[in-house]
Amino acid sequence: MGYRFDPWLIFAVLVILGASILNLGYLDTGLVGRQLLWMALGLGVMLVASFLDGVALSRLAFPAWIAAVAALAGVLAFGTVRGGTRGWFALGGFTIQPSEFARLTVVLALAALAARVPGTRLGVKDVALLGAAAGIPVLLVLAEPDFGVAATYLPILGVVLWIGGLPRAAWVILLLCGLVGAAVAWQWVLADYQKERVLTVLDPSRDPYGAGYQVRQSKIAVGSGELVGMGFGRGGQSGLRFLPARHTDFAFAVWAEATGFVGSLALLGAYAVLLWRIARIALGVADRFGLLLSASVFAWIAFEVVVNVGMVVGWLPTTGITLPLFSYGGSSLVSTLAAIGMVQGVWRHRMVNR
Repeated sequence: MGYRFDPWLIFAVLVILGASILNLGYLDTGLVGRQLLWMALGLGVMLVASFLDGVALSRLAFPAWIAAVAALAGVLAFGTVRGGTRGWFALGGFTIQPSEFARLTVVLALAALAARVPGTRLGVKDVALLGAAAGIPVLLVLAEPDFGVAATYLPILGVVLWIGGLPRAAWVILLLCGLVGAAVAWQWVLADYQKERVLTVLDPSRDPYGAGYQVRQSKIAVGSGELVGMGFGRGGQSGLRFLPARHTDFAFAVWAEATGFVGSLALLGAYAVLLWRIARIALGVADRFGLLLSASVFAWIAFEVVVNVGMVVGWLPTTGITLPLFSYGGSSLVSTLAAIGMVQGVWRHRMVNR
């Protein structure tokens, strides 16, 4: 039997990766080679993951989760510090970010746990297990500290609880706990610079040369693109390096400046196709594990796209969340492609079993 794949899903992935290389090549050709290596590795991992069925993935879930927790604990002791965060292992000229791969294991663990629950309602024990499977890695990531990556775990837990059948009363309790937690975090957890990022969204002129500088330069870059863009190599914000984090957090601003509204819409269209196909796979799969896994990956990617683009245009505070498959970064790229590969596997084995 021949290899089956979802052509639209693969097409969307390749379009986004191609746009990423074009964007990165304009900014710094020294990073293109590294990113191409990560892309080759990631596509290989995606291909391998697409051959795994639900049974194999379920068996891998808990050993992978334990290994990820061990890596997160290890990076706190032996990791490399970058930007005030101890979140990377240095391997020669490359760095590995365990928190990106740990998120992938959380997807597997939550899907495996929730798939074993009989009936359509989650019990207290079930919710506690799911909360621990997501909460332990989140706490370790927060200890680095990396609030941006930690936040990306939450929509995964949320969608699993929703599909798993969490009662309405429990949702109300979680909402109240979230509000209380946000108030506590604002008062005693968030650093002053993090609070400034939130306040700057509400009042962009509050600190234009401090907390508001990044968003201010990003909005100028996006606006400069107008309808069809200024072209690569002609943008003042990106070319003259006024725009910070051009390769990572604000890569979309560089693209918008160069390609304008038309190019931005095309890139977002590719993400829309990718998410559409993942949603279709989730809705069409017969087994509960495949549904939970696909829906979790959908929530993960959709959350990152919305938050990153919202940050770039000044609608959301700067969080350090990158644009999946597009921003420079090997760990994020490989883990995201692996997740898409697992969704592809769900689709592939669904077709095979018909």
